Amino acid sequence: MKNDVCLAKKIRKLEPEAKKLLIEGELLVYLQPQINIETSCIEGFEALIRWKHPEKGILRPEHFLETAKELHLINFMDFMVFEKVCLFLKKRMDEHKELFHISCNFVREHFEREEFPAQLLKICEKTGVPAEYLAIEIVEGHAFEEEAAVQRTVTKLKECGFFVYLDDYGAKNSAFRDLMIHSISHVKLDKSIADNIEQEHVQVLTQGLCRIAHRLSYSVVCEGVETKQQLGLVRKCGVDIVQGFYYYKPMDMKAAELLYDKQKKRKDKF
Repeated sequence: MKNDVCLAKKIRKLEPEAKKLLIEGELLVYLQPQINIETSCIEGFEALIRWKHPEKGILRPEHFLETAKELHLINFMDFMVFEKVCLFLKKRMDEHKELFHISCNFVREHFEREEFPAQLLKICEKTGVPAEYLAIEIVEGHAFEEEAAVQRTVTKLKECGFFVYLDDYGAKNSAFRDLMIHSISHVKLDKSIADNIEQEHVQVLTQGLCRIAHRLSYSVVCEGVETKQQLGLVRKCGVDIVQGFYYYKPMDMKAAELLYDKQKKRKDKF
């Protein structure tokens, strides 16, 4: 009971700042490029949330997600990011610019709800953005807690035209059976794999995982690639796409757009 009272007081203390965050639109969407390991070209982007704090500047999620969880704002934030991504792509469509793929993260609870695909499709229809340019990421390790419901949702998402990524594979909650989810298109390896890829046994495991994923027609993305050595080793293991500071840090939407358009102009010259 004492702990509940303390938590309630903490939440009330955080509420003004959280409301300010929502009302004044200080939640931003950053994009991090995902790079084809063979061509070094941008395959797409992952949408990442940031908070533009009035005093502390741009803050990463670890500085505010706990507050958001306590205030039950995570679901709202997931859909907010998705809608901002759709509006961003709609703007490119209106300007007759080429679209590119963007993946968005959603907490596992969404995948247990039958109406989740329809909610996403409604936003796509409202903005006019084709679902084929959007990927929905589900965190591994939780996928089978409600196995049948999650499978139905993932299948429906694919039927609607979305890509589905299995995120953070290789983290502490990894389960081999997560790879059994039908209709996923990509497996995203957790940053811990890139961090430890110099170890021979990690290379062996990664090679095996890539072979299994490719046999299942999944593409393999490795997150957290920060050095040339890591890039060479994950390439040797069979990874298809990399994401990390070796190529690019997350950037605001305008910078991401300029980067992609600059790459396209270079490609069009050849």
